[in-house]
Amino acid sequence: MKLFTKSMFLSLAIITTLNVFAGPGWTRVNYTNSTIFTGVVTVNGVPADSGDVIGIFVNGECRMVSTVFNLDGSSYVSAVLHGEKQETATIKYWNAKQQKVYDIDTTITTSPSNEILLFPISLKSSEVSTETKTIAATNTLVIYPTVAKSSITISSSNDIKSIKIINNIGNVVLAFSEPSSNKIDISGLSNGFYFVSVNLKDGSTITKKIVKN
Repeated sequence: MKLFTKSMFLSLAIITTLNVFAGPGWTRVNYTNSTIFTGVVTVNGVPADSGDVIGIFVNGECRMVSTVFNLDGSSYVSAVLHGEKQETATIKYWNAKQQKVYDIDTTITTSPSNEILLFPISLKSSEVSTETKTIAATNTLVIYPTVAKSSITISSSNDIKSIKIINNIGNVVLAFSEPSSNKIDISGLSNGFYFVSVNLKDGSTITKKIVKN
């Protein structure tokens, strides 16, 4: 598994809470304190599909909801896990294709005001297909430069359906549907880390990190 620096995962926090408006219907309960949480998500040993959803619960109360996203061939969730004291939490997995919720046989001990990084979330079920994702394997997407001042260029082997640029607190700061150009102006963005989420017309989504300076 590719290693990431602590600062990279701190900038990942909250990114995937944005698109959880449809799906399992989980509503997160907010507290004044939280744990920065990132997890590595697999299904039967294979990276989970983008768009599936992970929920974390304490005594039946939803404390975190995050959509699975793919980055460099692995699948992740990243968000804040709410709670004001150390508690034991359980995990639920929503499969978008099946519209079904699965319980994960793993618990988490929360760590308010701290972070839990690269926590393994693994679903094992004969009900879920784990066929090799040949579509994603054939896609080639390059974003350059990865450290940019005014613009980035997105080169893809597949047609692009939409592009979102997301800042380090999970806000979509730029969005394009059916972009007419592969060159994106980022001159108006503040300096810092951003995530470029590219949705392709074959249904796959690829996310990469850039730095604006």
